[in-house]
Amino acid sequence: MLLDVVVAYLSAVIAIGPSDHTASVFAGPVVERCCAVVWFAAIVGRRFAPGGALWAGAAATVAASAAGAEITNVSLASALALTLVVQSRPGRIAAEVAVLPVVAVGVALAGDSDAFVPAVAAHAVAWLAGRAQRARHETREALRAHASRQAVAAERARMARELHDAVGHAVTVMVTHAGAARLALGGDAPPVREALGRIEEVGRGAMSDLDRVLGLLTDSYDLQATLSGLVARLPADVTAELRLPSRDLLTVLPPEIAETAGRVVQESLTNVVRHARPAHVVVAIQGTGRGMEIVVTDDGRGPAASPPGGRRGLAGMRERVVGLGGTLDAGPVAAGGWQVRAMIPATPKETR
Repeated sequence: MLLDVVVAYLSAVIAIGPSDHTASVFAGPVVERCCAVVWFAAIVGRRFAPGGALWAGAAATVAASAAGAEITNVSLASALALTLVVQSRPGRIAAEVAVLPVVAVGVALAGDSDAFVPAVAAHAVAWLAGRAQRARHETREALRAHASRQAVAAERARMARELHDAVGHAVTVMVTHAGAARLALGGDAPPVREALGRIEEVGRGAMSDLDRVLGLLTDSYDLQATLSGLVARLPADVTAELRLPSRDLLTVLPPEIAETAGRVVQESLTNVVRHARPAHVVVAIQGTGRGMEIVVTDDGRGPAASPPGGRRGLAGMRERVVGLGGTLDAGPVAAGGWQVRAMIPATPKETR
């Protein structure tokens, strides 16, 4: 700031007039004095409001030239402010802010070759210097963001390992003991054997869910494998058909979108098993220009016959989809059955 004040003062006192005109702030016509004051203010304040300083400095140059004054420092104020404008804004926005005042300075000085060429050179150097500073800043920010992402990924991977080792081991032991107990019973106590079989089935499903959650933590959620696993675990009286896009499209989905799509299909299939069996289900996923569309259609009785609490799953699905900026609709199909249709945008809505 002290250097800016010194430069501003030197620029203001020798801004206008011949070399023996040493104090244009204190002497000369009123227009010259006002222009010198504006130059001084523009240089001092350029770090607080670079856009305003650029326009003010350029306006002072145009006014001084229109008044017939001789410009001796090629409006250093607008050139210095231009550097900060370009440095602090994206290229397109900086050009929109700067093009009019810079062109105005060039037009005002076009009739004076001694001032025009240095003015053009000063503003060109200012633009290049600003772009270089912004490029360095963007590079530093990109490196900092990359390091932050790596740190977060490492911590999430550590959490995934801990969860897998602790919870995964406990669930595996539970499933193993339930299976051993079921086999030990032989043909005795059918209700107990059936309960143990259900414990095994739920335990294996929990392990699959745990793997999906861990995959989300490590940014490696496999939507196709998830859907195949869901279909494989359906009871015999519920059949399903998967209509999926290419695997390349599925693997590039952001983890939060892939995980939400899997949850929508999972809850839809769960509702069919609970309320609509026997049934045939078609799970269709396709990419659209706006994002991804998920349609789950069954030809069973539909959830209309379920108790009031049975619709909580639909509310949970809708909350997940809406949280990403999408939409979800569910209702009966004219030909019979039920359909769930979800649209998830390609770019999730920011929630920060």
